[in-house]
Amino acid sequence: MDELAIPEPIGWEDDLTGLDGPDLWQRVLVAETARADKYRRPFTVVVAELEGILDISEAFGTDLARHTMRVIAQCLRRETRASDYCTRIALTRFGVALTETDEVEAVNFVERVRESVPASLPGGVEALRLSFGWASPEPGESAGSLVTRAERRLIGELLR
Repeated sequence: MDELAIPEPIGWEDDLTGLDGPDLWQRVLVAETARADKYRRPFTVVVAELEGILDISEAFGTDLARHTMRVIAQCLRRETRASDYCTRIALTRFGVALTETDEVEAVNFVERVRESVPASLPGGVEALRLSFGWASPEPGESAGSLVTRAERRLIGELLR
């Protein structure tokens, strides 16, 4: 399989999905974590990992895999508000910064995405799994620590 069939996102925008890219993700995390701490406002980071997309590419071709990545991105974007940031941060990983959102509301977001994805997927890709992790900052917590906590929750879900 061609490892470049589904390219990594680069810079400010991700050409494959139309979402913002990892550079914006890093900038948003720092700014929103600081804003949440300074003004004591809710903020939650969600990371989502798409498992099985490389298998889809290998079995059915890169066109279907790329289309599926765009569908997943659309589902994530559809469930966010204009004030939120939805990004593709790695080959199969997405990051969502939910402003003015506590963890309970973030869980509601995750559940809405979980419900919308299967109905939106093209036939033949039922083996895909979208796993989530999320965290809200503690007072004084850095953006890096916040993402690490969200990723730990994600890893726990991936291991199930």
